[in-house]
Amino acid sequence: MQKNSRLIWLMLVGMAAFIGYLILQNQTIKKESSAKSTVVQVKSQTAELSNLKRQVQSLGTVLASESIQVVSNASDYITVLNINEGQTVEKGALLVQLHDVEERARVAELTAQLTEQKRQLDRLKNLTRTQASAQSLLDEQQAKVNTTLAQLDAVKARLNDLTIKAPFSGVLGLRRVSQGAYVSAGTVLTTLDDLSQVRVEFSVAEQYLAQLKPGMQVSSDSVAYPGQPFEGQIKAIDTRLDPISRSVRVHAMVPNPDQKLRPGMLLTVKVTLDQQPAIQISEKALVPLKNKQYVYVIQPDNTVVQTEVEIGQRLPGLVEISQGLTPGQQVVVEGTQKLQTGTSVTVVE
Repeated sequence: MQKNSRLIWLMLVGMAAFIGYLILQNQTIKKESSAKSTVVQVKSQTAELSNLKRQVQSLGTVLASESIQVVSNASDYITVLNINEGQTVEKGALLVQLHDVEERARVAELTAQLTEQKRQLDRLKNLTRTQASAQSLLDEQQAKVNTTLAQLDAVKARLNDLTIKAPFSGVLGLRRVSQGAYVSAGTVLTTLDDLSQVRVEFSVAEQYLAQLKPGMQVSSDSVAYPGQPFEGQIKAIDTRLDPISRSVRVHAMVPNPDQKLRPGMLLTVKVTLDQQPAIQISEKALVPLKNKQYVYVIQPDNTVVQTEVEIGQRLPGLVEISQGLTPGQQVVVEGTQKLQTGTSVTVVE
């Protein structure tokens, strides 16, 4: 009797274990079937070749194309002052006239004296031809003429120092003297800047030196005029590099017809090194993992494969793919958080 009871219990336990196994197996099959039937909705982008501008960016400072401090060359009183702050003047315009009455009188005196001496010289030359006068008198008179000429040139130079004119066309800066003031030699009267075009100075890293050439296009932006680029060209490249920063100074000329750019302004400068076809995709498609970049490439059967890529230049919202993708491949740009290799996807607009 006891043996039959044990046998019955063993049979019941075996049947319960078998039923549990069937239930567990059924649940596993359902989970796998459910996992296989799960499809993730994503947004995608086709990798295509497009022209990519390879640019280098730097900070630059605006300089006037021509800039000087207008300085007095002599010491005297100011009799004429034509410095109107912010005024545009032409080359040769009179800016400041110092007191020159004495010099003008001296020029008139020496001019009259020279005229008389030349007349005497001509008379002696005629007499010498007829041997009526000695050659020594002629030489003496020629020396007097030469002396007076030298004195006249010296006075005219002094007179020229008393007249200050604009050496080039430009815009006058702040006036630093007043009408009637006594100024000494070396006194700064104002500044003069040619702002019809400006010179932008910026530095470029050594690695781009071989690609820089005069004439390259330059685009610059200023916080004072947001959204308004100022275009120009590279004018000159320094022959030396900074041994500390390992960068080279570059000067670009930028037209400035409205005189919006002023010396000392800070600009963000971009130099277009070249323009070549390259694969560009949205930055949102990148999946960073352990210092590497990946994208999910959609296969013909609508599954995805995680693919490693190498990136190049970054642009706002875009990134260049230098290796890992070929034109025509479709990559996921939204929904990458739910993906892994083999996941089925549905592309939505």
